[in-house]
Amino acid sequence: MAARFVPPWETSAPALRQRDNTGSLAPGTGIATPSAVSSHDLVVAATNELRGWRRGLDLLVLDQLRIEAWNRLLFIECGDGWIVEEAWRRALRGYACGLDVSSAHIQLAKRLREVPGKLAFQTWDGRRLPCPDQGFDRVVATFAVARAYDPADLLREMQRVARPDRDLYLLETDSIAGELRRILAAAGCGGVRQLSSPDTLLLVRAHAAPPA
Repeated sequence: MAARFVPPWETSAPALRQRDNTGSLAPGTGIATPSAVSSHDLVVAATNELRGWRRGLDLLVLDQLRIEAWNRLLFIECGDGWIVEEAWRRALRGYACGLDVSSAHIQLAKRLREVPGKLAFQTWDGRRLPCPDQGFDRVVATFAVARAYDPADLLREMQRVARPDRDLYLLETDSIAGELRRILAAAGCGGVRQLSSPDTLLLVRAHAAPPA
């Protein structure tokens, strides 16, 4: 039986434990030594597990988004762009843009998914969104905004690129939910609502404040 990749937080031993499909230690199996699995196999297994986790999270976010025909959608930290492409397909005659600080992610997204004038991807510096004022109906941050370099400044950027009273979506951890709500209130965002809470994460929707 091939040894399944086990993240380091699941075991304190330096070896990899073999598990069955339920995640339990398979009967009759022992400890797989590091020599039993190549480094390439470990990287592939880890990558596949992370990709599966990310896809599940993307689907959870997509199912909560209010997407309508002709919507203009912006995703911040879009990874390989799958969530952006899927949202674009759900928005009939819409436009979607994905941003990521990783140039490798953006190059991959462009190669796999870009549609000129309809589905676009570009890098950003983690602080300023390279987008025009009031250019989007939905702005979605798929990372912890409260842990950004300057959360309030980033939220102001999200409001700047959102059309007045349109939706901002923020994916956060339960542990900083209170802090996130204080940031939203200080920025003048209204209609703050928790949409879902998968495990230790939550998705929050708020209305962008009108320009001063």
